[in-house]
Amino acid sequence: MEKQSFSSKLKNMGPAAIITSAFVGPGTITAATLAGVNFGYELLWAVAFSVISLIILMEMSSRIGIIGNKNFMEAAIAIVPENKGWKIFVNVLVGLSVASVAFGFEAGNIIGSSLGLGDVIGSNQLVAALIVGVLALSTVLFGSTKALEKIMLMFVSLMGVLFLVTMIFVGPSIPEIFSGIFLPSIPKGGAITTIALIGTTLIGINLILHSITSKDKWNKVSDMENAKFDIIVNVLIGGAITISIIITSAAVLFDSGVVVDSPLVFSKQLEPVLGSWARIVGGIGIFAAGLSSAIAVPYTLGTIFSRLFGWEGGRESKQAKILGASAVIFGMVLAILNTAPIQIITAAQVTSGVSLPFIAILLVIATNNKKLLGEHTNTLVQNILGVIAALVTLGLGSWGLFGVITRLLG
Repeated sequence: MEKQSFSSKLKNMGPAAIITSAFVGPGTITAATLAGVNFGYELLWAVAFSVISLIILMEMSSRIGIIGNKNFMEAAIAIVPENKGWKIFVNVLVGLSVASVAFGFEAGNIIGSSLGLGDVIGSNQLVAALIVGVLALSTVLFGSTKALEKIMLMFVSLMGVLFLVTMIFVGPSIPEIFSGIFLPSIPKGGAITTIALIGTTLIGINLILHSITSKDKWNKVSDMENAKFDIIVNVLIGGAITISIIITSAAVLFDSGVVVDSPLVFSKQLEPVLGSWARIVGGIGIFAAGLSSAIAVPYTLGTIFSRLFGWEGGRESKQAKILGASAVIFGMVLAILNTAPIQIITAAQVTSGVSLPFIAILLVIATNNKKLLGEHTNTLVQNILGVIAALVTLGLGSWGLFGVITRLLG
């Protein structure tokens, strides 16, 4: 088999760009800014862990789609194929997880994006929310998959350049960066922020989506090479963006007393480099991040539910478009009502963090099914890494949920 060129691999990229665009949104910007402002470089390890885990789990997900020729739900049901109760459990788990996480993240995306746009053009929240909502809605109703992939790649590239260049110019502490990445710790009061960082990067519903989009794009064992390249490049770009925001926040705002109550606080860390332009450039970055995620989430929602219920036409079906549009409208209404973004974003991240371990465990079990994957089941190393990712996310998800319940009761 002839080895593919680098340019050929680049041309075959796509599905993973949607995942990266989905997780690099106002939620990621807010969580990363919170981490840097409140804990300096100490939580960089959480992003590194999330990136490695996401690459491992997305590879499993793509293998199910490409080699097993099934989506996540079909593969999970195939674990106990004769048990109707198991099928109901899988479908309910997926349906509830996808709906709750998607609607929560979509609200945070549109609220965050409209805040960024409003700050740039000087409009009130109503006008900005309507603009963002209409842009997202038009893409949901009239956009194509290929166009969506190109839009996502453009947004990710724009954000990557902006955030990485800023990080370099603020002159961060290199020793502290290495310490934060390679010496994991959860500082006092840092549990919720830790689970937020993981929950905003390692999103269970994205793993489900990736099994579907990989199956739709590729269908040969040899295509796994393209799929792996697509995953590694896009996830590393997303991880680099998140890490750059934490580093910049830590270098500029750590121990400054700044309260992170909105994604717009991110703009303050750009001031050392951009001066009076920081607010405009930061606002554009938040707008772009929010809009790209606001486009990706309804796509995810419609795609997964169309496979879950077997809607004719898939993501292009009338039902899928209505569902995606309802998520956009839900977020737009909350944005118009000027809902506080932090509460919405945190709730979505915690919900994502709680549902993730169950999806990850099912994914690991499914990719050990020889009837499904034959000789392409997980290796010992893949199983070990997959189980570690599932157990760590289960522990942190439980810890984060306990912290939220304690706050509500306290």
